[in-house]
Amino acid sequence: MKKKSLWLLLFCLIFSGTFLLAGGIEDMNGLELKFIKIPFYKDQNLQMLIFSESGRRHERYILSTNTFLDILLKDADVDRIPDGWGESSRPYALNSPLTEILNFWRSRFDISDAVIFTTACSIDQTGELVTGEDNVYLRTPIFDLDGVGFRADFKRQIIEIDHDVRIVVRSSDLDPRKLLAGAPVPQNQRLITATSDRLRLDRKNNKIMLIGNVKIIDGRNTLSCDRLTVFMNQNGQSSQSPIPGGEDEKAILNGVSRILADGNVRLQQVPADPEKMAAEFQESHSEHLEYDVRRGIIILTGERELPTLRRGNDTRLSGRRIELLRHEDKMFVMQDCRIVSLVRDERGMPLYERVITSDRANFDGSSNVANFHGNVVAKDDSNTLYTDSLRAHLIQDQQGSGHKLDLLFGNGHVRIVSRFEKDDPDNPGQKMESTSTITSDQAELNYRSNKLIFYNNVKIRDAAASLDCDRLDIFLADRATGATHRQSVSGAPMAAGAEGKNKTVTKIIASGHVEMISKGDKLNTDILTLFFRELPPGEQPSPGMIQSGGVQLIRIHCDGSVTATSQVEQDGQVLPRVLRAANAMSDLLRDYSEFHGNVTVIDGNTEIRCRDMYIFTAPAPQLPGTAATPVPESSATAENLPIDDIDADPFAMDMGEDSVPTRIALTDTQDLKRIVCQKDVEILRKDKRGQLHRAGGDRAVYTIKTREIVLTAERPNRPWLRSNGRRQYCDIIRSDMATEDLRGIGNVVVMPDEN
Repeated sequence: MKKKSLWLLLFCLIFSGTFLLAGGIEDMNGLELKFIKIPFYKDQNLQMLIFSESGRRHERYILSTNTFLDILLKDADVDRIPDGWGESSRPYALNSPLTEILNFWRSRFDISDAVIFTTACSIDQTGELVTGEDNVYLRTPIFDLDGVGFRADFKRQIIEIDHDVRIVVRSSDLDPRKLLAGAPVPQNQRLITATSDRLRLDRKNNKIMLIGNVKIIDGRNTLSCDRLTVFMNQNGQSSQSPIPGGEDEKAILNGVSRILADGNVRLQQVPADPEKMAAEFQESHSEHLEYDVRRGIIILTGERELPTLRRGNDTRLSGRRIELLRHEDKMFVMQDCRIVSLVRDERGMPLYERVITSDRANFDGSSNVANFHGNVVAKDDSNTLYTDSLRAHLIQDQQGSGHKLDLLFGNGHVRIVSRFEKDDPDNPGQKMESTSTITSDQAELNYRSNKLIFYNNVKIRDAAASLDCDRLDIFLADRATGATHRQSVSGAPMAAGAEGKNKTVTKIIASGHVEMISKGDKLNTDILTLFFRELPPGEQPSPGMIQSGGVQLIRIHCDGSVTATSQVEQDGQVLPRVLRAANAMSDLLRDYSEFHGNVTVIDGNTEIRCRDMYIFTAPAPQLPGTAATPVPESSATAENLPIDDIDADPFAMDMGEDSVPTRIALTDTQDLKRIVCQKDVEILRKDKRGQLHRAGGDRAVYTIKTREIVLTAERPNRPWLRSNGRRQYCDIIRSDMATEDLRGIGNVVVMPDEN
């Protein structure tokens, strides 16, 4: 009975001390008590219990030691609230094993919303305020916090930490309340750690603010800034993100609606594979960052400087406003978009930078597509592309360390300017920069298929030639691995970095209303095809209309309505030279051209008509004091000429080696040598007196050196000559272009010309 009375006495003493503390003891300065329990009520509901091992009254405050603040759940069973004294109430350390965390919450997971422990603090029961300067430990089922110095204003529902804030956030699937209720322990235990100088937790307005030297680490992601504000959903509700596959993020951001970061914001992402660090490391830098958790959108903005994104060591992007859709792997740049990419060679050595600017842009990482809109400019070391809009398709490179261009679509006022070096005609041995330009309404640059296409109103302009057409197709080929980097071909568009520099032009097809002008010469046709070859190392290209950077034009095909015009000086007069045909071909290596289908040549006062024409050229005579120009080896043989060995034609014999030679120069290094006409040949010529002469046959050979034309015919046909009202038949007809002498030789028969 004595023992029972002793326990009853102790209970009354403790209860009386608690009651006195709760009932107002302002006039009891210096009163010291042990094992204090102080309740805090809101709307007649118990909101919090404060447990203190000891306390001393000082004016309106209680100076408490080893204090445990138990912030209760709204529907907590007050009869099951465990005591907060002793070692069992000491909080576990940050980053403790899950077993220790579960042991702590086992007796309070359905009672406590959060607990705070500190070694010393000041309690203002009337003002519902607790402050302290020592270490403070805040523990909740979702996150744990350590700091130094705090202020807990329970009336305003604000908790502030003054120094050295360290936080660990657990995903919702690691919530002790769920695990202790029977939920399975997840295999991956995802945690977020945070540090800052100060913290402000506003439970009334559902937001948390970290201030000063903020750093958040989430696996391979790191966020740093001057101030971070986290907004929670009302009543702690989940964000209910509708994004499939977003469960992992919902687990870690359960209840978070929005995150704001301000001041020197840096967001970094480290690749899972350390070997891909240089290529896949990502970092953003901005003055402000906003993360809308429900929509999964990150927004980067800035007033004094543009926000930037960096991928690896080689790619940087900036814009006035950048939006990243995390769950959809998409990105939007709203204004002043600029991308700078460092292009490297196959050894990884830097070559140059490629820069793309536009008014706005959007990127789809799932399909590797980038779209640029408004005043698009793409520039590398030797090419600049201008267009209204540009769509770029990317592919993973073979090493898997990054992306390269696969396909480009330009739409609206496409213009490509290529810069290249060529010989300076005024300074032998010196180089000068020249440019070529391609414009069109649309362009499709397909690097994987090695084909570049330009549509509608296509125009090529450079110092050597101009070309207009409805459509232009440029065919490429990959250079041999390890081939020496060389300048892209003049007029071949948008090398676009390594994608173009590692390729060579093999063929160009211009179609639809084709017109090409070179040094006053003009060519019109339906389809123009240019064939190129890549020169072997060390071999210099022969001068030609389109050649540069180790690529040389070797053959030209014209199909449909061919008309070539130029100007020729004759007898002191500048007269037109016109050639018309249905089809034409020129082999620049074999110095040979052919024309077919109702061929007509008008050369000053002379007109030649035939069904087929073959033209042979040769190197020009070497000028005194100049080095001989190397001539490419020709693959032509008598067997593969399109007609039976024209050079062996008996009527193509040299007629006057000792006479003064006459040149017809095609280029500085090429002269016209001989013209052969076949089938239905007819020659019309007006002499100086204005008299018209006509001659015809099956074949005509014009030898430039002697300026003589020889006409023949296959038996039983004979060549004929009409002049002065007479028709003459003979074995051979010769015309001297210099003297205008036109005469028949062998078995001459003359008769009146009835026509």
